[in-house]
Amino acid sequence: MSSDSIEEEERIANERLGDPDAEFIHGSIRELSGLHNSILALDRTATVADAVHMMIQNRKGVILIVDNDKLIGLFSERDVLTRVVAQRLAPAETSIVDVMTADPECLNFDDEIVFALNKMTVGGFRHVPILDEDGSPAAVVSMRDVVEHIVSYYSNEVFNLPATPDARVSSKREGA
Repeated sequence: MSSDSIEEEERIANERLGDPDAEFIHGSIRELSGLHNSILALDRTATVADAVHMMIQNRKGVILIVDNDKLIGLFSERDVLTRVVAQRLAPAETSIVDVMTADPECLNFDDEIVFALNKMTVGGFRHVPILDEDGSPAAVVSMRDVVEHIVSYYSNEVFNLPATPDARVSSKREGA
């Protein structure tokens, strides 16, 4: 194999490995700061109205549905819109199990952040439950958790931008 071929293979391998400064996304999910909040969960007897009320009170976009401490489903804001409102169902009369996302994709605390990001991006998920060693729900990772983690490494770049993309730094001198 020629040295040019070897150099080309190395260049391709380095591109595939990505930015060495982005190692922070290869850490485990347990490193995400937002996961230490308690999860919101309801049992299978709940109604949509129960779930929506809990989501509003707790300012959360997802509720886990459990049966005997085992995850059986997930109910999100998206489910409210697509499975309840769009179908013109009565929230107080609709069982949560009829409109939840059954058997959702899950992760565990030892999975890498980049794996969670991939699962969310490919699957179109904004929330993914985290299961403990016993298979019980322990947390929920959200796209917001991942974005906040990434922003924490690039805070100068993010927080020093103008409030709007069209805003420019004034070329006029301020004051007298």
